[in-house]
Amino acid sequence: MIQLMVLVAVFASTTGILYGGYIFLNRRSLQATDAVRERLREVEQALADSQSLLRKDTVSDLPALDRFLVRQKWTATLSLRLSRAGSRMSPGSFVLRLALSAGVGFIVGTLVWPGLLVPLLGAVVGGTAALVWLSARERSHREKFNGQLPDAIDMLVSSMKAGYSLQSAMKFVGDEMPAPLGLEFVRFYEEQRLGVEVRTALLAMQHRVNDLDFRMFVIAVLIQRESGGTLGEVLGRISVLMRERAALKGEVNSLTAESKLSGRILSVLPVVVLAVIMLMSPNFVQPMLVSPLGPWLLGAAGGSVVIGYLIMMRIADVEL
Repeated sequence: MIQLMVLVAVFASTTGILYGGYIFLNRRSLQATDAVRERLREVEQALADSQSLLRKDTVSDLPALDRFLVRQKWTATLSLRLSRAGSRMSPGSFVLRLALSAGVGFIVGTLVWPGLLVPLLGAVVGGTAALVWLSARERSHREKFNGQLPDAIDMLVSSMKAGYSLQSAMKFVGDEMPAPLGLEFVRFYEEQRLGVEVRTALLAMQHRVNDLDFRMFVIAVLIQRESGGTLGEVLGRISVLMRERAALKGEVNSLTAESKLSGRILSVLPVVVLAVIMLMSPNFVQPMLVSPLGPWLLGAAGGSVVIGYLIMMRIADVEL
């Protein structure tokens, strides 16, 4: 037993000495290997933190819906709109929510007035509500990005004056600024760090944001990279121009606020009057609801109200 323990101790000591000598003699190559492994871990972490950089092979978790959506041309457009809205929802999830909203509208229309016309109008209204929500999210996301952009450009100029490169300055601004601008700047940094050309990464970010002010910023950066010049001075002037445009937009919105409010009141007024009459004197509206032509007239009236509202909002919407 003692001889076995001695043999085990001798074997362990010999192995330890050989292993220690190997590490001592190859310490430089082992340090280089550790550095490479650390770099690979950083890349894996970057990939995990920026999953949106990777193109998903599926657009829905449901196999049947995924096979259907992949073959549709509008799926890519819907995916881009969801990205511009700052939503992580997949196209398949949005289509399911749209169908659910249309189904709820159809059921409500059936409960209100049995038949075919009113439930169909309810389904159309329900589906339109989902699209209106998406448009509102896009507009809100773009306005938030617009509001952060001048301050981000000033921070970018200050960083470059302090000695940062464009990529490092974009990373610094992305870390300091909140969403949605911060996420886009960090995504640009991760894309070019993983091998995407700076021009391609900038144009991709411009395509995702879809904003005139940001397009001016991208054009200025690309021109400076091709022709040279002082990028900080150009970006400083662009920042001033963006703030002036924002002030002008505020003045225009104040001048058109009355027209927009009038359009909303005039659009809601017929619906409110009809509801009040139905509550106060149901027999007064009953002949129109019973008549075969009545629901069609109500549908035409509702459609005309919607069209009039859209026209008034279009007139009051001044693009700068």
